[in-house]
Amino acid sequence: MHGADLFLIRHGETSWNLERRFQGHRDSPLTGRGIEQGERAGRRLLAELDEPAAYGLTSSPLGRARHTAAIVARAIGRTPREITLDDRLKEMTWGAWDGLTAAEIEARDPELWQARINDRWTVAPPGGGETQQAILDRAMAWLEDLAPAARLVAVAHGALGRAIRCAYLNLPAAAMLELDEPQDAIFRLCCGRIERIEVL
Repeated sequence: MHGADLFLIRHGETSWNLERRFQGHRDSPLTGRGIEQGERAGRRLLAELDEPAAYGLTSSPLGRARHTAAIVARAIGRTPREITLDDRLKEMTWGAWDGLTAAEIEARDPELWQARINDRWTVAPPGGGETQQAILDRAMAWLEDLAPAARLVAVAHGALGRAIRCAYLNLPAAAMLELDEPQDAIFRLCCGRIERIEVL
């Protein structure tokens, strides 16, 4: 895993990001700013890659990530047809709470919402929602499946991206919740270290 060279990008801003909705496995379109973020990430990535054609392209199958991945692919001289989709890169699902705001969830399921706040590691949202531990386990499994010398650009999501970075550095699980979820930065995971590359 540490022999791989991985560039990790979060999808651009979406309309539900602006509304502070938990998107999970549901989707909302990229905003104009989100499209611009994808374009800037692609240009920055092009400057970082010594041989763009040597890198595989993979993405979450969710629309916001696929759209961002297509923008990035074109910016580095590739085509969206070259992108492989991987279900393991999907965002953490909130189950029946996907698409809701925190206030809407609290009004609907106040006791379960409080239980989730108190224990995000073992309390799952209703309707097939994932715990934080489940998302960390999924990220670890994805990393472990990478070829030792893989060269890869991956477009994913906020919580999933935190989980990948936490697992890569073998940090304590609780550290995952302290990591940020930028839409204006690229993370390079290489040689056991993570480099944050600002996208200006």
